[in-house]
This record gives sequence, structure tokens and C-alpha cells, in this order.
Amino acid sequence: MAEEHKTDYHAGLVAALKTKYDDQYDFMETIKEMILGEKPPRLDAVVLKKDPEQHLADEIGCFFLEHNVFEFKGYGDGISINDVYKIEGYALFYMTIDRKVNEIPLEAVTITVLQYRFPRDILKKLETKGCTVKQRGEGIFEIAGGPIIFPFQIIDAVILGEEWDVLKVLVPGATEEQIIKIQEEYDQAEDDLLKQHLADVLKTAYESNEALFEKMKEEGRMGEKFDQIFEKQIQEVADKEKEKTIENMLKDNVKAASITKWTGASLEKIAEVATRLGMSTITL
Repeated sequence: MAEEHKTDYHAGLVAALKTKYDDQYDFMETIKEMILGEKPPRLDAVVLKKDPEQHLADEIGCFFLEHNVFEFKGYGDGISINDVYKIEGYALFYMTIDRKVNEIPLEAVTITVLQYRFPRDILKKLETKGCTVKQRGEGIFEIAGGPIIFPFQIIDAVILGEEWDVLKVLVPGATEEQIIKIQEEYDQAEDDLLKQHLADVLKTAYESNEALFEKMKEEGRMGEKFDQIFEKQIQEVADKEKEKTIENMLKDNVKAASITKWTGASLEKIAEVATRLGMSTITL
């Protein structure tokens, strides 16, 4: 059987559009199969409510439907109107890519943006776009109308209550009281999975608040179990700092023997870093 011929409709489409626009107007350009970004789109998190009839009482979860898209913004970062469009686009991808028609209805999706600053600028911008803004609670804003497709909430995590300390410690500005509280929750947790999740929260908190953790460690405010959580984390940070030092010394043409003396790194490690930097040889 002869191989079935596959028509390249995209090439024909682009050619037809070029004849109508590019070939007639200097200010027009048609691009074939444009790639949208260097990386595939990814959602920061999706919280699934597997039983739609169940209602959550907490101030964030009470907003949830079956599929709840989360976008996380780092300390001090806000969102722009472009971010709003992008998040909605990603949510539409989530609904439709590799799924049956209407497998996830539009009415089953929400979007939550978690940030650590008051969202004044974006709320004003959305209002100019015809959106309505409703403050549902302290630091929690519901957005509807205008270009908003899904139920959309923006949360200023800084001013949430202490029951949300597990979110607050993820960024710079955590307090000793918050860290100790989560440490105690970790110590008291009997479920291994919960214990691992709390450990991961503490590891992120450490990366964002390293000076505070070191101060607490020096003052003996961390238990033996807590030290075990961070033994590997602290070593990883130390290794990264050492590698950065080796990189800088290699770039300054420092001899390998001197790098070993100052950092304690082996010649094999120095050669590994040099190779990563694209250096073919190192000076002994």
C-alpha cells in the first residue's frame, strides 16, 4: 500500500496569508508555527478537590472548585496585566491539552495568585479593564468581569493570619516564632508524609531566611531532629558556595594548587568545574 500523503496545510496557509499581506504591505509579516516561549508552559501548582460536594471552610479553600490553579510570586513581586493573561492562558491549556472535549468544564476551574505584597497596582489596572474587585477577607481579593475568564483571587500572604505561617515562612521575613512553630509541628507529626512536607517547607524557609536559621542554631534553638533535616541542605549550600569560589578563582587564572589550598577542593573537582566553564586546561 502506498504511503498516505500528508498535506502540509500550515505551509499553504502561511503562503496564502503572505500573498494577501506580506507581499502587498511592507509593514506586515506572517510567521509560520510560532513557538511560544523557550520552555513549555508549567503551572506552579494545581489543587484538586476530588469531591465537588465537599466545602472547605478556610479562607483560601472556600473559593475552590474541582480544579484550582496556583501561581506563586516571590517576596516583593507582584503581577502585571500580562501575568494575568498568561496565567489564564495556562489554565486554558490545563483544561484542554490532551483531554477529551469538555473533560474539564470552564465552570470547574479557579485561579489563585499568591504574592507577598499588597496588590494595589494590579487591582487598579483590572478595574480600568472593567473588572470588579471584592475583598473577601484580610488580604484576599476576588476579581471578576472584564478579561477575567475564571474565578480569580489574589492573596497578599503577608497579612494572612497565623494559621497560614506555613506559607509565610517560604519567603524572606520569617520570624523565629514562625520557624519554631513549624518545627514543633514537624516534631509532633506522626504521619510520615506530613512530616516530609513540613521538612520541605522548612528547607525552603531556610533558603529564604538563612541568616535567621544560623542565628537560631547558634543560640541552640533548634533540636537534634531539626539539625538532621538541614544537614544535607546546609552541605548543599556550602558545596555551591565552594564551587562559586572555584569558578571565580579559575576565571582569575589562579593556579589549581592555590585553589586547593584555599578551598580544600581536589584537583578532580577543580577540573570538573573548569570543564563546565568551557576551559580545556587548568594551570597546576
